[in-house]
Amino acid sequence: MPRYTAKLSPSSFRELAEKVRKYRLSLNDKCDEFTRQLAEEGVVIAKANILSEDAIYTGELLNSMSLKPGDIIYNGSQYVIYTACPWAKFVEFGTGIVGSENPHPDTSIIGWKYDVNNHGEKGWFYFKNGEWHWTKGMPSRPFMYNTASELRNIETITRIARRVFGDD
Repeated sequence: MPRYTAKLSPSSFRELAEKVRKYRLSLNDKCDEFTRQLAEEGVVIAKANILSEDAIYTGELLNSMSLKPGDIIYNGSQYVIYTACPWAKFVEFGTGIVGSENPHPDTSIIGWKYDVNNHGEKGWFYFKNGEWHWTKGMPSRPFMYNTASELRNIETITRIARRVFGDD
């Protein structure tokens, strides 16, 4: 918070009260801006994680990463980093026996289970783009889990907070 001073006079105290009121009113906007910029950083981090995890097949997952305002919270704001890509969860958590051998750091997030159809080493076939493909699954490439971890990093939070709040 900025430092304010006042002389011992009624007009100086009124002026001080007005400055404090304006600062207080600006905090909601600054908090919203801080949250938005943190979410924007999250989209950038998620895309970088997708690239570094070699999770590019068609580019749909990478190109679908976005953010949107979330629920309005009393005295605050929320943004959601999301993807509309239907197979994002398979990339995030992995599948089949390959995924179970290279699991997600926290499958309890959504109760993820590997190889629920007991395909095991036999794998399975699936049809895509007019062709049949065979797989035993794929390893977890936790791009969103890693994004959330990076967004909790105090250096990231501090850098964005300083940019938004300045010397406040």
